[in-house]
Amino acid sequence: MNRDSCYAFYGSLRQGMYNYKRYQKHLNYLFTENLSGFNLYALERYPIAVKTNSSADTIKVEVMQIIDPIIENEIHQLEMKAGYYYEEVFVGGLLAGIYLFHENGKSPLVPGGDWVQFFGQQV
Repeated sequence: MNRDSCYAFYGSLRQGMYNYKRYQKHLNYLFTENLSGFNLYALERYPIAVKTNSSADTIKVEVMQIIDPIIENEIHQLEMKAGYYYEEVFVGGLLAGIYLFHENGKSPLVPGGDWVQFFGQQV
């Protein structure tokens, strides 16, 4: 897990989404950024980000600091059990944790890499 408890969230932990609402009082929003080198896919109602290493591919992330170590571990376990793997990336000058998938399978690409916008259009 990240030494400063900072994470780049691109899906259900972004503001307004269901896991954000669940953990909101334990999250300190820092900033929003487009993170290059990744594509975002819709695995049914869940987002998965896959590393592409291409600067042309971007996803929208919200960088947050988790202020409770128990909740930080709970979120980590939630992501790992769902099949994600953990990595760290530099975003906005900070080293932040991010949860990724190794491949997209046959999941559809999320246009523009913005899960909140995409998910809102799907509801």
